[in-house]
Formats: sequence, structure tokens, C-alpha cells
Amino acid sequence: MTAAPLLPEIRIDAKAPADEVRAFFERDRLLAAYALADLDPENVDESRWWVARRAEEVVAAALLVEVLPFRPCFATGDTESLTELFRGGITEPRLILAIPPSGRPSVEAAYRFERVDTMLRMVVDLGTFRPSVRHRVVRLGPDDLEDVIDLYGRASRSYFTPARLGRELYFGVYAGTQLVAAAGTHVRSRAAGIAAVGNVLTRMAYRGMGMAPAIAVYRRLGYAVHATFVEGPAVRRAVWQRLTKNLFGRPS
Repeated sequence: MTAAPLLPEIRIDAKAPADEVRAFFERDRLLAAYALADLDPENVDESRWWVARRAEEVVAAALLVEVLPFRPCFATGDTESLTELFRGGITEPRLILAIPPSGRPSVEAAYRFERVDTMLRMVVDLGTFRPSVRHRVVRLGPDDLEDVIDLYGRASRSYFTPARLGRELYFGVYAGTQLVAAAGTHVRSRAAGIAAVGNVLTRMAYRGMGMAPAIAVYRRLGYAVHATFVEGPAVRRAVWQRLTKNLFGRPS
């Protein structure tokens, strides 16, 4: 009887070159769109990343945007490597995690989700996009900052800055002098040739008038579902909880 060959040990690397991390995320560039954009040197948001290696091969990676207070983090890779990455690499006390569904057990070895939302990554390109404009739409920039914050709420002030509105593509619909609907790019990267649309919001009194889309409207605009992922706020487990998870295979 021949014993199965032992796999190389998993090693966590917090100093991998950006190009190496980018190449790993490019394996599913649509799912990893946010992370690819955050790796763009032109992006003002500062990011950190970690990779897990077997020998010299990258088998998992995670990227954290440090300048945002809610600490968004995207991770993907094989299950065992993700487990080691979250145990021994990322030590943030709180994160907003986005991962493929298969990666959730790996995260829960070290973090406890406070809420988990199942999300769809929908995609569109110039060939499939079918625009439908029913209202006058204007480009929003730094001069519109106070209107944007009034729409999204005072808590959004740490996110919406003059620099962000000058860099990203945001558009809105006004009713008189009030901004009543808006949407824009969370991130975009010329280097990667990719952008992520988000912050789609319409004031309650103006909903149902075709100003902002839901999933059915995204489909009518030409979007298609590429993948499912899970997302939610997560808190790092105490040491004894992580040990219990390791010993018994379930979180405390």
C-alpha cells in the first residue's frame, strides 16, 4: 500500500507583489472586480493584501481596503488555504467580508458573521448594455457633495468625499433642487478595464417611477448573473472560540 504524497505546507505571505495578486484575481475577474480595481495604482483608496501559497503557487488571496471605516475585504481561493489565511494572516477585529459561498466555512474558523447576505454578481458590457433613459440625468461631481450626502444620509460623509466624486462616475436625477435618485461606480480601473456599479438609491417618495433599477430592471438593461457570493459584517473570534472551532469543527 502506497501512502498518498504529502502536499506542501501552506504559507501566508503579506508582502506579495501587486502583480502576483492581480494575476490570481484575474482567474475570475468579474467576481473579483472590486479587488482588481483596488489594486489599481491610480486608486486613492489604500489597500493591503495577503496570499496563501503552496510552495510558490498562490492558492488563495484576500484584499482589505484600509481607508474606509467599515473595512471591506474580498477573499477567494481553496478552502484549506482560506482557513489558514484568516487564522494566521488577517487579524482585523471587524470586517465587511465578501467571499464565494464555498469560502464561508473557512472564514468562520476565525470570524463570526453578524449577518450574511447572499448576493448576485451581475455583469454587463458595451455589447449587451441596453440603456433606457426616462428622466433628465446629470453627472454628479464635488460641487454636488452636500446633495449626495443629503440623499444617502449623514453617515455617508466618511465615504463620499470631493476626491471620490471627482474620481468616480456618479449620476443623479433632480426634482427641482432636490437630488432624488443617484448611482455610480464604487470602483473603476482603467488598467483592468473594469468598473463596479453601486450605491443605487431613490428617495422613498420617488420610487416606482423608473429612476433606479432593481434586479428585474438590471436584466432589462442587459445585465446577466455571473456568480453568487456571500457578504456581511464579521467579528474576529476570541482565541478560545477559535481553538474550540479547531478542535470540534464548529464555532462556539
